[in-house]
Amino acid sequence: MALNEYGVWEYTCPGAGPCGGYNIEDWLCLLDDMAAHGMNSLALVIKWATTGYKSALPWLDQDPSCKAISSNNRILLMVLAEAKKRNILVWLVVVCSYHQVKEFGWVPPNGQTTGAFSYDPDYPGMPDRMVRLFREIAEIFGAAHGIIAEMESVEFDWPYRVPLYNAWAVRNGRKSYEALRQLPMDARAYRIHDWRDYLTERRCSVLKDIEVSLRAAGFGGKLAMICETCNEEGSYHQVLNLKRYRETMPGWGAVFYEYHRNINRWSGADFGIAQPKELGLETYYLGRGVMTYDSHLLTIPLEENWRRDLEDVVRFGANGFWFFGADAGGGDCHCSLKTLQSWGYSDGLEARRRMFELGMNMLNKKTARNTLT
Repeated sequence: MALNEYGVWEYTCPGAGPCGGYNIEDWLCLLDDMAAHGMNSLALVIKWATTGYKSALPWLDQDPSCKAISSNNRILLMVLAEAKKRNILVWLVVVCSYHQVKEFGWVPPNGQTTGAFSYDPDYPGMPDRMVRLFREIAEIFGAAHGIIAEMESVEFDWPYRVPLYNAWAVRNGRKSYEALRQLPMDARAYRIHDWRDYLTERRCSVLKDIEVSLRAAGFGGKLAMICETCNEEGSYHQVLNLKRYRETMPGWGAVFYEYHRNINRWSGADFGIAQPKELGLETYYLGRGVMTYDSHLLTIPLEENWRRDLEDVVRFGANGFWFFGADAGGGDCHCSLKTLQSWGYSDGLEARRRMFELGMNMLNKKTARNTLT
């Protein structure tokens, strides 16, 4: 069994779930529950569409209702220290493309003035801000086990990217943007490989700069990037060229997620675990935890979703697995308490412990002291 990290993925960011409002006592309860069920890994998203840590960067939103921010990061630093006492490794997840437009101060190419937007690495000045974001996090939270970069929703062909892509295409002997746009819309063979390779190279270019900055700041932990897939009825594909990512970013891991194990289950396991493992990538999988995700409701029981995830991460040899969600809020975008209760759980705490118990039993953890190897 390759699964040597196992645990929970949660947010400290406003609007992403109840953990953004956690006091240290709530975090200690979660850590104790994890340790009691054989878990040894916690992924904390501290930068999402909103920011979940106290930052000095003037272009990051800083909601004082966020406990991590109002405590001047004291709660987060305590979580890292308390996790270490329980032999739980902590990853910090940083969404470096998605920002609140108002605070970020740059008008997106779609012209929006409110809400959040994903700025791609070709947007002028964006790579520098991405690097500065990671550098600050390394300086504040250098004790973390690892850092995961998320650069999602940056695959769009905004007009300013077209000449940049065409210059890349000439250098690399690829089709021009204009030629790509003329391809027939064949659902079986729509050739987007040139654009996908360009997107992969652009991400890796920024990741290299991020890695240099992190190491210069003294951060010696692991590094990984979320690599997206697209799962729809009858269709499954990778957004990035994983082979090129593996060649360009040696030592970086890859994180894949899937919340719908009732749709294309075996394709999800293939694209999200088997393929990256075959390429030699250290592979982490993020499945649905205490999550209702009301805009994409399940058609199978939640506990069956947990069971399928656990079966497949073991069967296909993932290096690590996190349940996305360990509690329920009033109506956040990931877990609605009302919907969770309609599924038979009294609250998020009960759902969490039932999920942890199922995991411990399926992974044959008769003792609860992080013996996952």
